Amino acid sequence: MSDAEIESEPTSPWRLDGYRAVVTGSTKGIGLATAREFVALGASVLIVGRDIESVLDVVNGEFVTGAAHAFAGDISTPAGRAELVDEVAALWPDGIDILVNNAGTNVRKAALDATDEEYDRIMDLNLRATYELCRALHPALRNAPSGRPTIVNVASAAGVQSTGSGAAYAMSKAAVIQLTKTLACEWAPRVRVNAIAPWVTWTPLLENTIDADATGHQRESLRKAERATPLGRAARAEEMAAAIAFFAMPASSYVTGQTLSVDGGLLVEGFAGACVDRGEGE
Repeated sequence: MSDAEIESEPTSPWRLDGYRAVVTGSTKGIGLATAREFVALGASVLIVGRDIESVLDVVNGEFVTGAAHAFAGDISTPAGRAELVDEVAALWPDGIDILVNNAGTNVRKAALDATDEEYDRIMDLNLRATYELCRALHPALRNAPSGRPTIVNVASAAGVQSTGSGAAYAMSKAAVIQLTKTLACEWAPRVRVNAIAPWVTWTPLLENTIDADATGHQRESLRKAERATPLGRAARAEEMAAAIAFFAMPASSYVTGQTLSVDGGLLVEGFAGACVDRGEGE
């Protein structure tokens, strides 16, 4: 391989100075934590959410001027996705470096109880929006100013094994993982594509769900999930953001097509047998 074929190493492979990132679902939770991490590493971010007030609150309240930009729209619809693509082209006409497909939803119902409308809502946002935004923003990524374009998809532990989160949700996240593998191969070597598979994470959605449940079932479900996790707790959104940032960095330049389980060890433990001692009696 000639020297011309080898990209020069960046000055700071653990930084994102000058990078431009689009992060969907970034007004709260994992998306907001990711936007904060990117900005701290030197990137500028397009904050994407449904509600303009929430988006502007984040942009104006969280970041210094110029570090974050605002877009409000429903990316689960073709019109919303088209508006986002137009906004990216207007804001950064010469390309972007990072796309994080984080926006997602779920309706926790058993398969026999879920409606067609609920299935469509989950698939439209979790899967179709991810697929279509990858395709629609591919030209902008190919023109990445850094020369190191990256897509990071947010899947789920539910896409790897059954977690009782609902069939449609699990299907959508399993499909995101396979999409990640396929696009990584189709678009190599120009665009890297990776994913993370989170487990239960403390977000405003989780907190509100627990607080609104007078029966206590949701809190007990959380405790059950934590007991099943070797690290013994739910994750923080910042821990997911750190994994996403790694995939976006030049430091991970030889990694593509991978799904990193950020799950406290959940997926590597099938049954906690007699040799497992987490000090629960202490």
